[in-house]
Amino acid sequence: MTEGLEKKLNDCTSKGYVIAPAGYGKTHLIALSVKESASRQLILTHTFAGVNSIKKKLAALNVPSSKYQVDTIASWALRICLSYPQNSGWKTENPTNKQWNKLYECCAFLLRKRFICKAVLATYSGVYVDEYQDCSELQHSLVCSLAEIMPCRILGDPMQSIFDFDGEPVDWDEKIYPYFSCLGQLDTPWRWKQMGDSQLGEWLKGIRDNLDQGLKVDLCENRPESVSVNFIYSYDRNRINIERKNSLLKLLSNNDTVIALFGGDPASKNKAHKLANGLGGRFSSIEEVEGKDLHSFIKKIDAELSSQEKLLLGIGFSEKCFTSVKKVLTAPTKRGEFSKPQRKTKYPSLRNSANEYLNAPTSRNLKGFLMEINVNPETSIYRRDLFNRLLNVLAMHIDGRSDSLLDAANLYQTEMRHSGRPVRHQKLIGTTLLVKGLEYDHAVILNADELNAKDLYVAMTRGSKSLTIISSSRYLPVK
Repeated sequence: MTEGLEKKLNDCTSKGYVIAPAGYGKTHLIALSVKESASRQLILTHTFAGVNSIKKKLAALNVPSSKYQVDTIASWALRICLSYPQNSGWKTENPTNKQWNKLYECCAFLLRKRFICKAVLATYSGVYVDEYQDCSELQHSLVCSLAEIMPCRILGDPMQSIFDFDGEPVDWDEKIYPYFSCLGQLDTPWRWKQMGDSQLGEWLKGIRDNLDQGLKVDLCENRPESVSVNFIYSYDRNRINIERKNSLLKLLSNNDTVIALFGGDPASKNKAHKLANGLGGRFSSIEEVEGKDLHSFIKKIDAELSSQEKLLLGIGFSEKCFTSVKKVLTAPTKRGEFSKPQRKTKYPSLRNSANEYLNAPTSRNLKGFLMEINVNPETSIYRRDLFNRLLNVLAMHIDGRSDSLLDAANLYQTEMRHSGRPVRHQKLIGTTLLVKGLEYDHAVILNADELNAKDLYVAMTRGSKSLTIISSSRYLPVK
């Protein structure tokens, strides 16, 4: 931690920023600075996982709860706009993805009203905004409105500015550096130092400097022992997939967490699911927060369909989550038809559950059918995240918490934003977009030669104990 930086943040009376590279103790700095404060601070971030992380750090440092409120930008903006609907022009309690940008505009407008300024100042004496590289232009406008009311300190790392929202990310060169004062830059890679691998931390520090200057990284130069590189000079996809699988299988022998990463492009999500399938579920792929595949399935199966159509949809969904589904079903079940009892049927309980769903296509019977697939000895789950989300939606509908499956899905989506993804598997495959800000014991970059500088840096800094890089080039980024 830079000496005295927490006091400098606390003493800031206008607008300031701190550059905070991955793993350098940003959350710790926020907590220390809030502890210095004599009055209540508003702390904003982007995800509820981030909210929980900050709260844990504040509690660990014994910061009195009276000194802070932690929330996501989205939730705080929604709450204040709903509190003043006539003045904000906002009345929607559960915005869809496309409505959030309009909400930020309404909130920024509301914060310019004099009586709102007084209300905000009566509640807080300053604001901190974490992970600022993830802010959109509209979120930045909202923060600037807050900064006109009270001291504002933003913390983030432009090198981790990869994003998945509509609109443009905030441009630091244009919108931050000219208008916010530099309060400091964190300079110690604590994540790796605390794990006893200072060499890895210092190597990544040098990597960041090179990438930030637009230089290429030499994967063979001064590489620490905890970093391994697998060069694949081939365009043979089968060979590449075999090498990827072998690299991951080597990390199965312990209870450490492992994240295997593709880049953040849209096609990478399907690559992650396909690789998890190919590994027979020993690694599980991660879903995006929006849960597009889940909601697509819910909309279809919640419609007025025949029992046969609903069973076929259920089978199709199970194939998205499990290996070998068609192998364990009877021929009539695979056609969406009633399957008669026969002695040669290998899995009679699975056949029976499919028949029960055909007779009465309820959420309870759908759950029973899917659970039979889940416990079958020949199937393996590889999209645990997706499957667990559907189980939660079905449970809500079965328990009567919603009138329809679609209502249950919307309710679950709202609750999940607070609780986080339901997957708890130790070995995961995902994309840089889905794991930015998260930490694992080991990281594997599956297509390093295809990543740009920022995606590469995010991927390289996810593992605290080791890093494995699969690449066709010694020098990265290639483009």
